[in-house]
Amino acid sequence: MAERDLHTGDLELDRLMAEFQANSREFSDAIGMVGEVVGRAASSDGKIKVRASPSGQLTALHIDPRAMRLGSQELADVIMDLSRRATEDAARRLMEVTRPYLEDDRQGEPRRRR
Repeated sequence: MAERDLHTGDLELDRLMAEFQANSREFSDAIGMVGEVVGRAASSDGKIKVRASPSGQLTALHIDPRAMRLGSQELADVIMDLSRRATEDAARRLMEVTRPYLEDDRQGEPRRRR
């Protein structure tokens, strides 16, 4: 959508329209960043790595062949723990991306609709 520099002759309306356009660009940028948020977690030895979305959906799982020496239950437990940690990491990253849009400029208070 092409942006136009509109001038109505009404200074207040022109200011509001410019503010709306700027906010629309910011919101669009934020939505793009939210879609790219992913959390990561790895086992202490780095043999098992997990990536997850903020909703908990696994987006990648890497198991080094040497990790297959673990018993099936231990391997499952490690994967479940890493999945939880990756989801928590993704949620933290999501909050970092969205915090500026959820808080007012004054000391972290929730934004108020105008």
